[in-house]
Amino acid sequence: MARRLCGEDNYLAALLAVAGHGLPDVTRAFPVAPLSDASWVALLAAAKAHRVLGQLRTAVDAGVLPVTDGQRQQARGAHRAVLLRVLSLEQHLVALHDLLGEVECRVLKGSSYAHLDYPEPALRSFIDLDLLFRPTDVGRAVEVLSAAGFTRILAEPRPGFDERFDKGTTLRGNGFEIDLHRTFVLGPWGVRVNIDELWDAGEEFTVGGRTLVALSATNRFLHACYHAALGDWPLRLGSLRDVAQLLPHSSDVLDRAQAWGVQAVVAAAVADATRLLGLPTTSPLQGWAASYAPTRREEHWLGLHTQATKTFAAQAIATLPVLPGFRDRAAYLRALILPDSRYTAGRHASALARFRFGVREALRGRGKSAD
Repeated sequence: MARRLCGEDNYLAALLAVAGHGLPDVTRAFPVAPLSDASWVALLAAAKAHRVLGQLRTAVDAGVLPVTDGQRQQARGAHRAVLLRVLSLEQHLVALHDLLGEVECRVLKGSSYAHLDYPEPALRSFIDLDLLFRPTDVGRAVEVLSAAGFTRILAEPRPGFDERFDKGTTLRGNGFEIDLHRTFVLGPWGVRVNIDELWDAGEEFTVGGRTLVALSATNRFLHACYHAALGDWPLRLGSLRDVAQLLPHSSDVLDRAQAWGVQAVVAAAVADATRLLGLPTTSPLQGWAASYAPTRREEHWLGLHTQATKTFAAQAIATLPVLPGFRDRAAYLRALILPDSRYTAGRHASALARFRFGVREALRGRGKSAD
């Protein structure tokens, strides 16, 4: 299974122009007249889904996106609503920082990108919180948050799985979700992340009078590439915009990408951001990305994420061969095939039903049928 290229036809033409607005010398053209009511409603909904309402509003306010008076008010109202959500989440982020106390964490995506990598924080919206923990601290973080009233969405397959194998886990409470990460993504690309290097010198930023710590600029760029290339399908334009915003911090990213063996992820993200946002090719990294030829295995691993039918089961199965030793592989496989009853409760009627479901999902995620 090869990686699919995300085509421009997955997006409204005006949305591509909006997503790149404010970046130097982008080539995407805006409409020359206000859109029809139906086309405007579609654009507004798409900008919200792709998290580029900030760019939409600034394009409207700058006059580069022609709109009616009513459309202008709708753009401002939609952006104001998402900013209220962001402000609420940042209040929760500060409270979580205090709640976790000595359990060290790094802020991922969202607020860290907004404050460190965008010219104005209001240009980067988000709908949940993402925090990185050391593998040995994930369990403690879950305990602290559970005691505070948060509920884990999915139980751990077996004790120790979070710390050893998983991307992380998600908790829900107080009207929002928190993703607790130990690495960037599930699957082979997540195994390749050097987790120790994620904890090198981070970068501080301030929210609500609290000093929080993000990843270093190099690691933020790598994470942006992971999220852009391996996240939503079709690709989320807001994630590609993160890659574009962080390009100025990418001077030494290739050294780390090569050390981890994740050049294909970086190349895919940079090439897609350049192509879909209409960026000029002005950096050596963009030229390198355009000419990068992934290996057959890299194509397969990327392909697990570049289809509408992608599944966690297919990504989990692909993880098995890249785990470092027999004992890890055996423990991982046991957790997948024979998880604890808490993990299957309410989801599968029996171990056999669980196994059949896993086979179907794994095949579906590889673009195949179980029939």
